[in-house]
Amino acid sequence: MVVQLFVRTFAGMKQMRLLIAAAVVLLMVGCLQDKVGGVKVYSDPSAEVYSLPNQESLFLFHSSGPWKATSSEPWLKVVKESGPGGTDTLKVVTTEKNLTGQERRALVTLVADGETCTIDVKQRDEYAEFDQDEFNIGAEGGMLEVTFRTNISDSLQLYVTGSLAKYLEDTRKKDSTTNGTRAEGKGNLNWLRVLPNTDTISRNGFFYLALGIGENYHVSLDTLVFHQDGCKPDSTINQ
Repeated sequence: MVVQLFVRTFAGMKQMRLLIAAAVVLLMVGCLQDKVGGVKVYSDPSAEVYSLPNQESLFLFHSSGPWKATSSEPWLKVVKESGPGGTDTLKVVTTEKNLTGQERRALVTLVADGETCTIDVKQRDEYAEFDQDEFNIGAEGGMLEVTFRTNISDSLQLYVTGSLAKYLEDTRKKDSTTNGTRAEGKGNLNWLRVLPNTDTISRNGFFYLALGIGENYHVSLDTLVFHQDGCKPDSTINQ
């Protein structure tokens, strides 16, 4: 079960083309019978990725001879850097989050038979990151002291999964429009109260900071592991 604690509508984002690009690659495969000199990229020679590691982009190309590919930036890795002539797919992958607070670009250069073709990859600037990887609390519960850093405003979302999810209380006023304490790119989840655990079985869960895309889609940017102790036998905990 997913508990969505606050949601904001995200407006003005450019439409993502990842699924469309995959379909275009499949359609283009049967259209590459004509030989070209040097190297030519048949799919869109540009891509946009999120501020996350392991974001992949694929580019269909044809070369008339052996080819080599290099990336201009260390945060973008070319998975296969060379190959023989013919039709092939170039895959690039991000190696790290973009925590600069600014959009950044990398150029991938394809070279074959003395000719050059460039591919432009943009990594978006939105980030959200917890200040810790794990949070533990006793069986008695209490307020959640978890802080995070982000440059996202209206489209920041928080999701909770696991057995912990139904034992959280939102202490904000019903008419509140804030996402908790926010100042200079910092946030705090101190408006969430963890209810006491009167069971001997511990509770576990995951918190996800996410970027909202439209009304029904989000991208998880960071994860926090949560653990609450179980109640010791013969002990009494006030609800």
